[in-house]
Amino acid sequence: MPKKRNPSRKRKHRERRPDRQHWSIPPKGAVQGGTPEASNLVSDALMDKKMACRATYLSDPIFGTSPFMQSVEKDIPVLLFEPARIIAVKDTLTGTVHEMRTERLVMGGFQRLSGGFWKLEVVEGWSIYRTSNSVLLRDPDGDVAAEGDLTLDPKWVSDVTAAGYAIVFQGAPLGVRIPPGRRAVDYSDQERALEFKRARYNGILAGAIVKWGGINRDALNWVLFPAGVFGIPFPVAYMPLWSLSMHGGPEEFGFERLNSGYIGAQATGMVATITEADLDFIRPTERDPQISFIAGYRDDSAGSPHSQFTEWRNSAIQCGGVVAIAGPREMPSTVGASSGNNALAWEALHDSWGAIVPLGGDCLLESIETRKNAQSGESTPFEESIALSHEQAEYAETLKRKMENLESFKVNVNFSLEDLMDRDSILRWVTNMWPVACQTCGDPLGATVDICADGPFSSDKVLLSMHHSSCRPSGVTPPSGVRMKSATSSYVVGNLGGKDPRKHSRDDIPVMVVNPSCEQLQLRRIAASDWSNAILEPFKELGFIPGGRTPPPRAEEVVAHLSGQFLIVRVSRRFPDLPEQEWVIEAPDHVIKQIRRMGGIVVSLLTKALPTRLGYADISSACGDSEALIGWVPLESGQHS
Repeated sequence: MPKKRNPSRKRKHRERRPDRQHWSIPPKGAVQGGTPEASNLVSDALMDKKMACRATYLSDPIFGTSPFMQSVEKDIPVLLFEPARIIAVKDTLTGTVHEMRTERLVMGGFQRLSGGFWKLEVVEGWSIYRTSNSVLLRDPDGDVAAEGDLTLDPKWVSDVTAAGYAIVFQGAPLGVRIPPGRRAVDYSDQERALEFKRARYNGILAGAIVKWGGINRDALNWVLFPAGVFGIPFPVAYMPLWSLSMHGGPEEFGFERLNSGYIGAQATGMVATITEADLDFIRPTERDPQISFIAGYRDDSAGSPHSQFTEWRNSAIQCGGVVAIAGPREMPSTVGASSGNNALAWEALHDSWGAIVPLGGDCLLESIETRKNAQSGESTPFEESIALSHEQAEYAETLKRKMENLESFKVNVNFSLEDLMDRDSILRWVTNMWPVACQTCGDPLGATVDICADGPFSSDKVLLSMHHSSCRPSGVTPPSGVRMKSATSSYVVGNLGGKDPRKHSRDDIPVMVVNPSCEQLQLRRIAASDWSNAILEPFKELGFIPGGRTPPPRAEEVVAHLSGQFLIVRVSRRFPDLPEQEWVIEAPDHVIKQIRRMGGIVVSLLTKALPTRLGYADISSACGDSEALIGWVPLESGQHS
C-alpha cells in the first residue's frame, strides 16, 4: 500500500526552499563581477607585476621524474613566478575557468602546461633580465610582465648565461610562496610538488623557453616630480623610453631631444588624462581605449595619507598640462634630483626626450573649471605655453591683413627656373602662392616678390618659394644652399548656412578654410609638363577628399581644441617634407557654439585662395572647390556641449 505524503512536511519543504536561494546571494562586502568594484579589483591585480620568484633547475623534485631529463647532458635553468592573487573568470557556456594572467601569457606565445615539458617551445620576443636585486620577465614590447625580488645565485647566472635560455613558469600555486605560519625549512619538496601539480591540473600554469637577456640596462620605473624640478614650471612625469618606442618613438609625438635641458616642444597626437590613481597618455582622436592608450603610470599609494600623487595631480590640473620626459636611464627619485643638484638626474635628463602634454578628457574640463574659479587672475604655465601659439597666430594675421587692400603684386621669375619646371607650369602654379612673409628673412613682403626654386627632391619634387629681391633673387638653389623660414598658414572660420551672416541656425555647419602654405608650394612631377600639389597630397592619407557634394569623412590624426575664444586645429601626423601643422584662430561665438554642439568642424584645405580675404559667401565655394581637400575634424574628447 503506497505511503501517504505528510502535507505538513511538504509545506515545511516549500518554506525552506527560498532559504536555499540565499546561497547565490553574495555576502555583505563581496565584490560582484561586472561592477565598478570588480573592474577596479581586476585592473589593480593586472597592473601588479610584482610577484614571488624562485630560480631553480628542471631536476628540482617539484617537477617530478621525467624521461626528458635523462636525455639532456646539462641541467636546465628554470624561473618560477607565482602571483599572490589569481584572477579567475568562468565561461558561463562551458563552465571552464580561466585565469587572466595565464591567458595573457598564452596569447603572447606561452603554452598552457597540460602535457610534458618537452612540448615547450622558444617564445619569440620575450626575455628575462636581472637587476642587482630582482628578476624581470619582459614581453616583446619591452613591458615588464612579471618582476620578482630575488638575488640570483652566481652558479645559476653562469648556467643560464651559458645556455642562453631558461624555462619560465608562471602560475599559482607553484610552491614558491610559503603558506602563512610555515617556515621555509619545514616546507617540504613533496608539498611544493603537490602545489605545482595542482596549478597544472587547474590550468593556471603557463610555460615557455625564454631568452636570457643578462643585466637589464633599460629604465623601468616612472618618476613623478612636482613643478619646479630642473626649472620646469609644470609637474613632470619621467617614463622609460621603451614606453614610446613601441609606438614609433618619442619623435612620433613631437618630443624633442633635451640636450640643453630646455623643454619648449608641445606634444602632438597625445594628451594626458589623470584619475585619482592613474596617469595615462592617450591619443585624443581615437575612441577605442585599447588603441588610444600610449603609456601609463599607476600610483599604488594614491589615497593614503602618505601619497603625494593627489598633490601632483592637483598641480597638473591647475597648470592645464604636464611635461612628459622619456629616457633610457633610470631617473633618481631623491630629494637631490628634485632640487636640481643631482648630477645623475641631470645626466638622465640630457639623454632624454621631452614635450609639454596638455590635459584631455574629464581632467581637462576640471582644469578649465578650476582656472575659471581662480580669483588671482594670473595665467597658468599651460596658458603661457599656448599664448605663444596665439601670439604667432595674431602676428601672422597682422601680416596677412596688409594684403587685404593689395589688388595685385608683381612676380620676378628668372629663366633658370625652367631647368626644373616648364614655363607654363611655373605660370600656372605661381597663382597658388601669396606674398605674406619673405621666406629668407621672415619680414612682410611687398608688391614685388622674387620666385625661387629648390630641387629636385625625393619623388621628383620641386619647391617654389617667395623672397625679397634683396634677400634672395629669383633663381634655383645656389651652390652654398639656402635656409628658409617656415611658410605662413592662412585660415578663416565661419558657418555653412544661410546667405545672411547675421542669422544663425542650429543646423549651420562650422567650417574652417585653411591655406597651409602661403609663400611656399611643393609640387610633384606626374608627367613631363604635369605637376600635382604636394602640399595637399599628404592630407589624403588622413582621410581628406576632394571638395564637392560628397559629405566630408572623418579625418584621422587631426583634432580640434577650444581654448577660450581660440580654435586650435592640430595635425598629429608628422610628414617628412612638411613642418608641423597647427592652426590657431580666434573664432566668433556662434562658430564656437556650433563646434561644441556638433562635436567637430569641417576643414577645407586649398592653396589657390587666401582664406583671410574670403567673405562669408565665399566659404561655401571654398569647400566645394575641386582643388580643395575637405574632412571632418572631431572636437577633442570632453569639450562637447
